Amino acid sequence: MSNEASEIGTGVLDQVVAGGLLYAVPIFIISLLLFIEGSKRIPMTVGIVGFVVGFGLVGEFYGLVGENPPVSEAQFRFIAAAVVGVMSVSVAQASMRFLAAALVFLIITNLIKTGTQFDVDFEGDAFLSGVLTLIAFFLSMSFRRLVPALMAGLVGTLGMMLAVYVAVGWPVERLDGVSAPDAYLALVGMAVSAFIQWRAIKEKENEEAGHHKEFNYDF
Repeated sequence: MSNEASEIGTGVLDQVVAGGLLYAVPIFIISLLLFIEGSKRIPMTVGIVGFVVGFGLVGEFYGLVGENPPVSEAQFRFIAAAVVGVMSVSVAQASMRFLAAALVFLIITNLIKTGTQFDVDFEGDAFLSGVLTLIAFFLSMSFRRLVPALMAGLVGTLGMMLAVYVAVGWPVERLDGVSAPDAYLALVGMAVSAFIQWRAIKEKENEEAGHHKEFNYDF
C-alpha cells in the first residue's frame, strides 16, 4: 500500500474498519438507498458524492497548509470533504455537472495510475491516450437527468462494496482503484443502478400520464 493510502488508512477508513459491523451496516443501508433511488434524493445524493469527490481531490492541497499544519492529512481531507459536501447540497442542481466531471477525472486518474503498475503508458502512448480521451468524453456526455442516477449508482456500489469488505474482513485498500481492480466493478454497479432508476422514472411518468388521461376523459 502506498504512503498516501497508509496515511488515509490511519484516519477515517481505519475507524470504519475498526468499527466493523457498527459502521458496515449503516453504510450498506445508505449505499443501497442511493443505489436504488438516489436520483429521487438529489440533495442527499449530491452531498454524499460531493464528500467522496472532495475526499479524493483535496489531498493535493494539503501541502499548501504550511510546514507544520495543525491537522493531519486524513483530518484535512475529512474536513475539506465535509465542506464540499455541504456546499454541494446548497447548490445541488448547479453542482451536478461539476461533480460528474470530477468523478470522471478521478476514474481516469486511477486508470492511469493502475496502468503504470502494469507498464502501460496511457499518457505517453498516442493510441491509449486517445482511448482515455474517448472514455472521458462519453462519460461526460451523459444526459443531465442521468447524472444523479449515475453518481448515486457509482457511490452506492462503492459504499456497499466497502461495507461488505469491512464486514467480512477483506482489505479495504483493494477499493482504491490502484492496488487492485476491485473498484472498477463499481462501474458495472453504476450501469445496473442507472437502469433500475431509469425504469422507475419511466414507470412513474407512465402512471402520471395515465392519470392525466383519466382526468381529461372526465370532461
